[in-house]
Amino acid sequence: MNWIQRQFVAYRRQAAIVLLAGIALYANFNLAVGLIETYPKIREGDVVTACEKRMLPLRDALAGTREVGYITTVDNDKIFGREKTFEDVEVLAHYILTQYALAPVVVRNSPDYPLVVGNFTEGKPDPAVIREKRLIPVKDYGDGLVLYRKETPR
Repeated sequence: MNWIQRQFVAYRRQAAIVLLAGIALYANFNLAVGLIETYPKIREGDVVTACEKRMLPLRDALAGTREVGYITTVDNDKIFGREKTFEDVEVLAHYILTQYALAPVVVRNSPDYPLVVGNFTEGKPDPAVIREKRLIPVKDYGDGLVLYRKETPR
C-alpha cells in the first residue's frame, strides 16, 4: 500500500468519527431545543401546579396551623380502599396533592379535626354528610374548595 492509500484510509476513519460525532451533537441539540420549547407549555398544564394555584388562598389561611382534617365526596374510609383495586385512584391523587400543596400543614384523612379541608372536585358536598360530621363552613374558596370548622358538642 503506497503513501496515498494509507493517508486515504487514515482520513476516512477520522472523517467517519467526525461525522458520527457531528450527527450525535446535532441530534442532542435538536432534542434540547425541543425540550426547552415544550417545557413552559407543560408547566402551564401541569396538574400539580394547577393544584398548588387552587390551594394557595387556603394555604395562606392555614398559616400557623399544624393539622387539618379532610373530607371529599367519597367517604374517608374508602379513599385508600378503592385505590387498592384501582377502582378510583383519582380520589387518592386529590388527597395526596392536597397534602403536598398545603405542606407544612399535615392533612389527615378524617373530618374529626377542629379545621377540615373540603376538596370537592367531583361535585357539591352532600349536605346530609356535612351536617352528620358537624362541619360548619368557614370560607368557600370556590372550585370545590371549602374550609370547615368542626362544631364542638354542647
